[in-house]
Amino acid sequence: MKLYEYIIRRLLLMVFVLFTVSVLIFWLVRGNVPPASLVAAYITPKMTDVAKLGEAQGLGVATRSCPSWTDFTDRLPSCIVPLQDQYFKWLENILKGNFGYSLIPGLAPGTETLQLFSGLFPVTAELAITSLVLTVIIAFPLGVISATHNNKWPDHLSRILALSGYSVPIFWLAFLLQIVFVIYISIPIGHGLSLNLLPGSGDIATSCFLCFANPGTVHAYTGMPMLDGILSLNFKYFWDGLVAVILPSITLAVATIAALTRILRSSMLDCLRQDYVLLARSKGLRERTVIYRHALKNAILPAITITGLIFAFLLGGVVVVETIFTWPGVGRAAVEAATAFDVNFLELYVLVTALIIVLANLTVDVMYAILDPRIRY
Repeated sequence: MKLYEYIIRRLLLMVFVLFTVSVLIFWLVRGNVPPASLVAAYITPKMTDVAKLGEAQGLGVATRSCPSWTDFTDRLPSCIVPLQDQYFKWLENILKGNFGYSLIPGLAPGTETLQLFSGLFPVTAELAITSLVLTVIIAFPLGVISATHNNKWPDHLSRILALSGYSVPIFWLAFLLQIVFVIYISIPIGHGLSLNLLPGSGDIATSCFLCFANPGTVHAYTGMPMLDGILSLNFKYFWDGLVAVILPSITLAVATIAALTRILRSSMLDCLRQDYVLLARSKGLRERTVIYRHALKNAILPAITITGLIFAFLLGGVVVVETIFTWPGVGRAAVEAATAFDVNFLELYVLVTALIIVLANLTVDVMYAILDPRIRY
């Protein structure tokens, strides 16, 4: 099978995967909340009961034969549309790009869910990309050094760091970084005043020692603060965005650096024991050439797999980190949506996360075939 045929086949399979995910999510969310909660984003206190019932019927939640809003909220069987019929109505709407309205407090309740999600997702994407870059530039050299110095002090140090990264809870590390860099490390600025070294919240830092107090404004080309600062030629805005992302990206990267380092180390050790590496050394090739041109080229494939999955995990929105650092992304919004019974936002969040994971797996498989011509699908 040719590579493009494999890609087409996987894309078709992706449709069935997303369909299955949508059925599960719809059943878990809609089947376990009061029917009135599904209509909450569309009604106001001034609406009459007749108007509220009309909204519920228009959304395909209440039957046309339901006599009153009270009977609907009391879950009278004759007033509730069967769950499977509700699903097909919902599926029809999302295929038209209509994910309903959101009622997350503090995030413009009553806004279209898709519009709200689109505004928050780029901020999460920037955090995920920054964390992934930090993971790769640290984990890859650390894994290679650990493998090439097996059972020596660099390897032992790498193991300690990896085990620490696995063991430290994310929420504890986030609070620790905030305490150290936001509370304890403060720089005097005169007149008895001082500023914390780094910011502890938000995606744009304006109140810390390393920040610009007035970074100005930028045009929202992408919704990513740092990238918009570059595109708008506003260095101050870019810098404040970069400073703001330091602590949350480090928090996210600690565990992923540990995982990627251990996988690359194990893969490198296997490759360094192979006959082709022994042959390369017997030819008198430099050790650097043997390691990076021969061993690493083959050892990198498992690392690419885990890197793709890490990126999908990060891009889906890390709820804990975004909540602690008050990062205005989709992960934090998903927590608030769960608290407010905002089923529309939760459904869209899970569907997009599933789509990211499927596409990340497909990308990894394609990169496998490009990097290793021996692989055939």
